Amino acid sequence: MSLFTDLLELLGLGGISGLDVVFAGMAIAGTLLFIIYFGLVLIGGVADGALDAVGIDVDFGMDSAEGSFQMLTVQGILSFVMMFGIFGLATSQADQHNIIAVGVGGVAGVISMWLVGKVFQVMMSLESDGTVRHNDAIGAKGTVYRTIRAGQSGQIQVEFQDALRTCEAVAEDESLTIQTGKFVEVVGNIAEMLIVRPLSVSAGVVEEE
Repeated sequence: MSLFTDLLELLGLGGISGLDVVFAGMAIAGTLLFIIYFGLVLIGGVADGALDAVGIDVDFGMDSAEGSFQMLTVQGILSFVMMFGIFGLATSQADQHNIIAVGVGGVAGVISMWLVGKVFQVMMSLESDGTVRHNDAIGAKGTVYRTIRAGQSGQIQVEFQDALRTCEAVAEDESLTIQTGKFVEVVGNIAEMLIVRPLSVSAGVVEEE
């Protein structure tokens, strides 16, 4: 408790009492934990792994399919605690009644949860948009960029996910060589390796001798 008291003194809040102490405690704890959590998220996946390591199963997911987001996530709760404490304390220190301070803090906390949820939704959307899903290439047509030799891989240029991409590829018929510039169709994938077959309009399929 002395550490908390020293911290309040450092922030110029040594004279507070009653509900103001609760507000200050929530503001300090919420701010510190939110900064730590947000830093771990920026590192990438560390927060989820850290919680899994101590046996805490928390759903950080957002329902991107419906364009909605969950406010009751770790980041949402931490932002609520942080803003509830900050605005509640500020209102109380402005000589407002405790009920008004709690109300202002509650409203600020809910708004903060909504805004933080939106920010994390956008972050996850950007991350998702930047992820290449090679199975989306199935059915797409492209051209051979580097000759696909029999039993070996080459490269093709094919458009999927609204971008022209150069990907590693192998022929569906391993006995075929498909020359550079010939047209192909993607029929499958194994991880990042695309499986292709020549289009009927391609006259450049050569059997390996």
